[in-house]
Amino acid sequence: MSVVTISRELGSRGTRIAEAVGHELNATCIDKEVLAEMARQAGVEVEVIVEAEEKLMSRAGMVSQEMRSLFSADPNRRNRPMDQATYVEGMASAILALAEKGDVVLIGRGSQLILEDHPTALHVHLYAAPEIRARRVQRRRGMAEAKTAERIIGLADEQRRNWYQRFYTSADWKNSRHYHLMLDTGRIPEATAVALIVHAARTARPD
Repeated sequence: MSVVTISRELGSRGTRIAEAVGHELNATCIDKEVLAEMARQAGVEVEVIVEAEEKLMSRAGMVSQEMRSLFSADPNRRNRPMDQATYVEGMASAILALAEKGDVVLIGRGSQLILEDHPTALHVHLYAAPEIRARRVQRRRGMAEAKTAERIIGLADEQRRNWYQRFYTSADWKNSRHYHLMLDTGRIPEATAVALIVHAARTARPD
């Protein structure tokens, strides 16, 4: 059973590549479904999880009273507000549960860190030069000004960096040690990137 994690920069065509990899491997491509699994495990609506993530990113500490229901099945957590550690624990539990089913391509959300010790998971990072990513974003969104796309790229990189620093103790999401395969989609054609990831997922084994 295939388990692939794909970390991607905005404009690296990461989502398209991940979906194509999932199709080739006959695997489920998972992005926001992680939040749905967190909600299922906690017994709350997915909107509660989305709100929690947004509030935890905007400020540390407590979140809304409604979120006290999270993980209420655990008597040690009952009536405690959802804090950062609880959120990360819930996200890790959701990703581990999804990976346990096998035949999944997990997009983002630190899945390469959560599944770092998974015996067969393949961890992939997709990137490209900022100017290439900006041109792609400009074309895709029909922007008149290249500088607007460049600002969007810069903001997206900062947001992802902050996300990892907040939830994963200052982990550097671009560090090569977190990945088995890193592909520059500014040089590697999309179809080739898909083929390389699929081949690696089917053949890579622990030494």
